[in-house]
Amino acid sequence: MLEHKERLRKLRAELKKRSLGSILVTNETNVRYLSGFRGGDSFIIITPDSQFFLTDSRYTEEAGDSIGGFTIVEVTTSIYDSLSGIVKKSRIKKIGFESMNIPYEVAGKLAGCIRPAKLVTTKNIIENLRAVKDSKEIEAVKRSVNVTKRVLKNIAERIRPGVSERSISDSIECEFIRHGARIAFETITACGKNCSKPHAHATKERIASNDVVMLDMGCRLDFYNSDITRVFFIGKVKDKIKEIYNIVRSAQAAAIEKIRPGIKISEIDFAGRGYIERKGYGRFFGHSLGHGIGMDVHEEPSISKRNNNLLRSGMIFTIEPAIYLPKFGGVRIEDMVLVTDKGCEILTR
Repeated sequence: MLEHKERLRKLRAELKKRSLGSILVTNETNVRYLSGFRGGDSFIIITPDSQFFLTDSRYTEEAGDSIGGFTIVEVTTSIYDSLSGIVKKSRIKKIGFESMNIPYEVAGKLAGCIRPAKLVTTKNIIENLRAVKDSKEIEAVKRSVNVTKRVLKNIAERIRPGVSERSISDSIECEFIRHGARIAFETITACGKNCSKPHAHATKERIASNDVVMLDMGCRLDFYNSDITRVFFIGKVKDKIKEIYNIVRSAQAAAIEKIRPGIKISEIDFAGRGYIERKGYGRFFGHSLGHGIGMDVHEEPSISKRNNNLLRSGMIFTIEPAIYLPKFGGVRIEDMVLVTDKGCEILTR
């Protein structure tokens, strides 16, 4: 497909910047991103003028039928032997590998099997390419978001006193399956005091009258993910919860207002986090303001105070400020945004 050819072209350009002509791709998501292959246990080797797709007998036929532009190599003994053969035949002098995806001992064995070629560590080359979505990816993310919005609307009608956290989470999973998707991550359903736990696990705890319910949910559809967090008020809610809800909502608006191509990502975090800090709740918001989302639920770019990279049109990420008050409760509001040429589009509203 044309999009995969363009991704390979961009990858080769990045490798050239690093004076590195070849790379071994082992991360399953990155393999799928570059080739479109939907199976597992596969690897890719990119050289300056060729690309090899390595898999075993379980997937060779599927690979041959579903991907194009790759020389398909069946791994018959081990990946080490297959890699060694390609490196020698292609006269590769050095080859990069995804250092965050391969254990130390495996890397050592790979280095030994390709000598005298040199194995070179790389980090996040493909992940950084994935941070900017092409038009087909954007449409895929939007389809995933639309399913999550429909399921959220249906589930909202079931949030009432007497219903358990676990029942809500189970219902969401069933709804996603009914829509041809599956959960992107373990749904977070928390009520009352449990809302103070950012990644609370759904329990048998039942929603009470005058309660707060926090729902963090998303689906995976055609390999692309969505992620939304909403807070529901049941009956009369404590003034403190109303206060922190309004602060979080205003913090999110301040952060979203900053989003446009060319701005430092850290400035977005500062806008949202700074608002919460000025209201006196900074110590109750400990995680990043957001995260990239696409083929993985958490990917580049990280929306944090330490990230000084610039926003680029086509990036998709969450904005999710929060305040968590231990043993009392909490509020998180999360939306997904797409950076456009002129600003941003909020996908989840």
